[in-house]
Amino acid sequence: MRFNSKELTHIVEQGVVDKEGILSMKYKPEGRIFKKEETYITRHCKLKGNLLFYYKNKESKNNRKSSSAPYLRTEPLGVLVLERCTIELDDEIDNAFIIVFEGDEPTYHFATRTETERDEWIQALHLSSYECLKMQLQSLREQIQAKTGRDPVSQPPPTETGMAFETQSGNANTNDEPAMEICLACEDLPNDSSANPPNPFIVIYTINPPQQQTWVQHSHTEVVEKTNSPQFLKTIGFGDSTGIDTNTRIKLTVYHVKERMTGTMSQMGQVIFTVQDVLTSHQMELALPLQGPDPVDCGTVKVMAWVNDTNISVPNGPADDCKNDKLKKSPCRRRSKRVDTLRPLYRGIITRTFRFDTSDGRVKLLVHEYMAEAKLAFDIPLQLIKLWIDEEKSMIDQIKNLGQLWSWYEKEQVTAIDLCATIVTEYTKTYNYMTSYLDTGHDIGPSFKPSIKKGDKDLEFAPLNLHLQRMTVINELNDTTSWYDIVTVGAFTAYAQKYKHGGLMKLLQHQKEFYSADGTLSKNTKLDKACQLINSIYKLNVKVNNDCQRLCDIASNGLFSEMKSIAEHITEHVKELVNACDNKLLQGSEELYNAVREEVLYQKTLEMSKNELTESFTDLDMESSTENLSGTNFKKNPSMEPWELSRVNTEAACVCLTSLVESLESVDRTKWLNSISQDVAKLKNFVAVLHNKAVSFMTFLNIMENKGHSKLNYTIKYRRDVCFSHAVTALVTGFMTKLTTHTTDTHFLNQLCQVGMLVQFEGLLSCHSDENGMIEDMIVAVDDLSQVVFKVKVEEQIDEGPVLSLHGKLKYGSQSRFSKTWFNCYCASEGRVV
Repeated sequence: MRFNSKELTHIVEQGVVDKEGILSMKYKPEGRIFKKEETYITRHCKLKGNLLFYYKNKESKNNRKSSSAPYLRTEPLGVLVLERCTIELDDEIDNAFIIVFEGDEPTYHFATRTETERDEWIQALHLSSYECLKMQLQSLREQIQAKTGRDPVSQPPPTETGMAFETQSGNANTNDEPAMEICLACEDLPNDSSANPPNPFIVIYTINPPQQQTWVQHSHTEVVEKTNSPQFLKTIGFGDSTGIDTNTRIKLTVYHVKERMTGTMSQMGQVIFTVQDVLTSHQMELALPLQGPDPVDCGTVKVMAWVNDTNISVPNGPADDCKNDKLKKSPCRRRSKRVDTLRPLYRGIITRTFRFDTSDGRVKLLVHEYMAEAKLAFDIPLQLIKLWIDEEKSMIDQIKNLGQLWSWYEKEQVTAIDLCATIVTEYTKTYNYMTSYLDTGHDIGPSFKPSIKKGDKDLEFAPLNLHLQRMTVINELNDTTSWYDIVTVGAFTAYAQKYKHGGLMKLLQHQKEFYSADGTLSKNTKLDKACQLINSIYKLNVKVNNDCQRLCDIASNGLFSEMKSIAEHITEHVKELVNACDNKLLQGSEELYNAVREEVLYQKTLEMSKNELTESFTDLDMESSTENLSGTNFKKNPSMEPWELSRVNTEAACVCLTSLVESLESVDRTKWLNSISQDVAKLKNFVAVLHNKAVSFMTFLNIMENKGHSKLNYTIKYRRDVCFSHAVTALVTGFMTKLTTHTTDTHFLNQLCQVGMLVQFEGLLSCHSDENGMIEDMIVAVDDLSQVVFKVKVEEQIDEGPVLSLHGKLKYGSQSRFSKTWFNCYCASEGRVV
């Protein structure tokens, strides 16, 4: 058998062994196959329980070379578990015996120096097995029953002494809180037969007369080792949210656990009381003397009870009529678990309750532990998938709007469109499956993905094992409460896609190797710089549009000084926008794109000449015009208007608007809005043209940079979205949990507005095998969370959960991606936020 030598050494050194001595053990040296080579080797043997240990020699303190030398413990060479075996005499040599095991197990030969020693070892080994002890127990029970007329062990104690902490309420519904809970303690328990403190353990039985005629095991406590006055941490629940029967009798049987592994224990005493007794006692506390099998003092059991925050109540005293199943209203000790605060975000809530003593004897800590499954585990991924589908469709239109390209440029353009179409198809399939999965309602719950589903590709966007672990600590002296929440979730990794080529870090590094450098001393690529440029242009575009809207609002109802101030802001932002567009990378992409388009026109002209076609030349370039990219009333290709001219038009439109605002000081205020509306619309149009043309040129650059790597790009895109879906779902779940429990905390809300929230991630992954790929996935997923922005909206009543939307920014840096990765998460909160 496999064993831990240190653990076995510890077992045999504890207490006194059952038998110890020298035995000759038959031994065959390794590597020798002939029987004549087998010989008997002297071994020192120890028998403890049903375990026979054998050592190379006897450990002795006298073996030390000097009195100051440390005593080195000798570990056993091996151990035999004496179960399912027989002890037989052996005629091979004098005073020998063998241990024969069932099945194909080897036979062990032993010999002693004398016949008397042999007989003593055989008897000791025979009596050591569990089966033999069981037969002896049965024989003694039958003898006692024959003399007394009753079985002394009519209700044997349970062998399960593990620390199962779940609160029992007699109701199969784990979401239903028990009506009443009690915590237990003992005082002055007697020592065991060896004068050592006992290992107390309490089993709780209940009976409801006259419906029930026998005691039923209800629950049990944990084992508290070596103490005469144990304080049990686990609490015991009774009843449910509908009430509790006050006639229920409760029996507490206290045992001394002698051996945890085998469940060996002896009864120390018991007490019996009713639910009514504890509810009508002073402060709902009882101190009851234990009644043992012998008429001696066995100690005291202390019971303290409280009623959970339910619709039931308790009687005032013994004079009350308590014969009804439901209790009358009366003040009592109540403790609220506040499970209702979790129900909007979680389901399958399981609670555990503990009670701790502190160094200050007056202070008792009541601890509620919660485990719950997040309802958002599928909702957030479904929103993300839908946003990504819309984004890919928009990308297809954007690539098509580039018009027909020439030669291998056209091939890469078609490949990029096919890649986006494949993603749309796959994501749509996944979205439909997850939606139908929720509608069917599986046994595991419609909002939870368990470990057995981690390889399910149809559910890979949903995070694995998304739970909340909450610890609520109540100080009973000053009645204060604190919460500590941890969201537990499986690693943010695409497990269903496996790790043949590593995780995201390795894939992104491989992708970056074929990107062109940006021409500077930095390690950034052209795409990194392109993403940064698009973000800057998008940000300035938003600022100009917001300023234009504010200008119109002030023109309707405001002061001239305010209009002039806003006009100055517009001028500043437009100047920044024009300067941002004066970029070598952008201009280089524009020149290459225009060159490719001119080649297309030239080739088509040659083809038209050959075929003697008479179609108008102006119709050649109208394939993709869905946007007004020139700022005029005509839909033209970007190459029709030079990039420099677009910048000049934008700057000129800003100058015209600013001059018009300055001239309105002497104009009637009622005419301000009509006067500036046309110029404002023109400026917004030119700004939009700059942004759209910049995006088109950078889209063209993106296609060129990813030439010949469409398969890798698809793998990275899919894998990254899966990992990000896991990460953002866990993040939103944690944020919403924190927000719902701190809506009245002014300090927290001020911190949220001014600083934000610090989120910490801890992993339990190693750096070996597939787990190394999981770590790579998780690093990228957590880094992508920097692109998430939370926006909180105060509502009197919350009708829907958090809502996600795409932002216009692109991610750049060491893990850049040319797609919209910034997300807005709109969260509603009840009440008034200060």
